[in-house]
Amino acid sequence: MIAPLPRLLHLRFACLLGITLFSGGCASLDPHLDDLGPVYKPVNARGPAAWPTAIRRVAILPAHDTSGRLPASFVTSYDTIWRRTLDRSQRAEFLGLNRPQLRAWTAKETFSASGLLPPDLLLRIGRETDAQAVLFLDLNNATAYPPLSLSFRARLVDVTTGETLWMADELFDSGRDSTARAARRYAKANGSGKGDTTSSIVQSPTRFAEYAFQAVCELLPPRIDPNAKSN
Repeated sequence: MIAPLPRLLHLRFACLLGITLFSGGCASLDPHLDDLGPVYKPVNARGPAAWPTAIRRVAILPAHDTSGRLPASFVTSYDTIWRRTLDRSQRAEFLGLNRPQLRAWTAKETFSASGLLPPDLLLRIGRETDAQAVLFLDLNNATAYPPLSLSFRARLVDVTTGETLWMADELFDSGRDSTARAARRYAKANGSGKGDTTSSIVQSPTRFAEYAFQAVCELLPPRIDPNAKSN
């Protein structure tokens, strides 16, 4: 027969067992359980109710660092991500202009969405690319280390009139719970299934930019078929 444990030893055993069970229970919880909470939804955009039917091709200017503090290689890394995200929007045919092209034409590699432009720049881009509009991208701020943040302005301009057709100005800060939550939801919906994509998106500038650009591209006016019959 096994002798009963002394009362004090029995209490210590029970406490240790309780701590073990509690720790194991916490470890088994979903670390992103807070992802069920509210998410950040960008809304700072203005433009028409529908994508202009006359805009069939858009020339994309390289990203412009408005702060003047970002490393050149860091700024250029956003060009491909932005172009890829725009292509997925299927609003138009997007044609990326590279920095050597602009330098050959204007002696400058980038232009700000809110700065002064050479008098004939838009018309020349229209002639050279057969685009009806130009899309600017200003990087106002971007961080390479967590907590990641990305602040940018996008502006769509008619090459003939210089009129602003659409504009968005947003700040995505992963230090805010709602933004980090939105980024992780994006990663969960669009991840490759390799590695911890939901956590890495708030640690990778590239993945975080993918989320931020996609969130803003969803604010582009919808493309409506003019031949579609209304109910």
